[in-house]
Amino acid sequence: MEPGVKATDSPATGDPGATAPAGAALERPPEQQEWLAIAGIWFVAIMLRLFHLLAIRQHDPFFFQPAVDPRFYHEWATRIAAGDWLGSGVFLQGPLYPYLLSLLYRVTGPDLFWPRFVNAVMGSLACVLVWWIARSLFDRRVALLAAALVALHGMFIFYEGSLLIANVLIPLNLLVVACALKAQNSERRALWFALGALIGLSALGRPNMLLFAPLIAIALVWHRAEAMRRVALLACLVAGVALVLAPGLMRNRAVADDWVLVSASAGMNFFNGNNADANGSHNVPSIFDRAQADHPAEQNAIYRAYAEERLSRSLRPSEVSDYWFDRGLDWVKAHPGDWLALMARKFLLFVNHYEIWNNRSYEVSSQFSWVLRLPLVSFGFIAPLAVLGMVLAASRYRELWPLYGVVAVALATGLIFFVLSRYRVPAVPALIIFAAAALVWLYDALRARRREFYFALASLVVFIGVSSLDLHVQDLSVAYYNLGNRYRLAHDHERAIEQYRRSLEINSSYISAHNNLALSLELSGRHREEAIEAWRYLGELGRARGLTHYVERAERHLSALEGS
Repeated sequence: MEPGVKATDSPATGDPGATAPAGAALERPPEQQEWLAIAGIWFVAIMLRLFHLLAIRQHDPFFFQPAVDPRFYHEWATRIAAGDWLGSGVFLQGPLYPYLLSLLYRVTGPDLFWPRFVNAVMGSLACVLVWWIARSLFDRRVALLAAALVALHGMFIFYEGSLLIANVLIPLNLLVVACALKAQNSERRALWFALGALIGLSALGRPNMLLFAPLIAIALVWHRAEAMRRVALLACLVAGVALVLAPGLMRNRAVADDWVLVSASAGMNFFNGNNADANGSHNVPSIFDRAQADHPAEQNAIYRAYAEERLSRSLRPSEVSDYWFDRGLDWVKAHPGDWLALMARKFLLFVNHYEIWNNRSYEVSSQFSWVLRLPLVSFGFIAPLAVLGMVLAASRYRELWPLYGVVAVALATGLIFFVLSRYRVPAVPALIIFAAAALVWLYDALRARRREFYFALASLVVFIGVSSLDLHVQDLSVAYYNLGNRYRLAHDHERAIEQYRRSLEINSSYISAHNNLALSLELSGRHREEAIEAWRYLGELGRARGLTHYVERAERHLSALEGS
């Protein structure tokens, strides 16, 4: 029997006229009990998120001083809210989130509390949406368990405290799944158009969701409608996608004279994930200095300058992207064995328990929120159960393909580019539904003493082993460096110094951390001799790497300190 197949929740008595047991009238109907349960899960979800929000508002220096991608989105949204609706150049990242933020800022002003509050509300409602989707496919036990796992998943709560597109993609992709489930047995053209529009919206946030559309085209082969009707439904789907994406395409053409569908960063991301230095996650290639490519706009400028220098001509953004695609493909063709090994590593990273970050680390951030220090649900718990659930439910693939599809899109993104927690997290609700189905199946099989239980349990142990592999991807040097920067901007130089030193304990060659450590030592007014030593070391490091701007900066500060 498949896991948690939807069935009646209460067995029949066999006698429609049988007298109810004494006290039965006092019991709530199963439907009412279920509604009370989902209401309770939603309440727990929203309270955890609001407590987390209040904690980081009080203690986390990133709350009012976002960095890297959240800062990029905030500044972009602020410009849009101020009237710069078109901006300049092609979109560097998907425009959905900054434009949504700008609408909020038009009402609240650029207050960094309200976007996080909206994140918390959307995150709590995602529990209800997961329950609704799981309830339409499995029984109520699976649905309620899945909703509870979403409510208690630590990474959802963590990301909702940041300004990241993942917070919009989680509910949006769930809506795509819900709409696809409705559409797969329907011939309503409006429903298929709406499905296309939802996919287009998700692609405006992160273009990888366009990979979901071919899966729908394949699923149409199973549709009950006749061939011409299926073609019409596919046309409606494509029209919905096109209608949503067309304004961005035309805007890029009008502003930057370049035909770019959403954003022009795909080629650079492809090269980042497919080169001699690639490790399966985001890793700045060695042809660039790591310290020069921390910010999306900075990274784009450096990659563009490098490509234009090699080709000896000015390039449009699409041409820059093509250049880096070609560089990545050249490496793949020249090193097929290394590339296959890299693909295997990316797959293992995708199912691995560790949350690979490149903006903020959960581990470092948990010091600011008691909620994150609770024993919350982790991906390491979900992933092995989800794999088991997908295997157990494989015979229902024609019905469950939207869930499989969302997972497949996230996995394909990791294999094509690289694996990051925030790229994986939009697929986690689908994985949670499979995990809940597996738990219910294991419970039922154990109670019934079915022999399949032991095979499934052995398989689960194997999946846990694979997910728990130590792949050595953790490097907290950037996390501590970014935290030090927040303290420095808040003029808390003693804490900044502590974080920079933690960063350098992990990566002693991190030149940006050496630079900012020297600066904080100097600005503190309490560490003059240490500041002189730090600037001298920075100058030596800059000369060794040929980074003249660090050398000039060190000499300038040394002159001021030694002359004082």
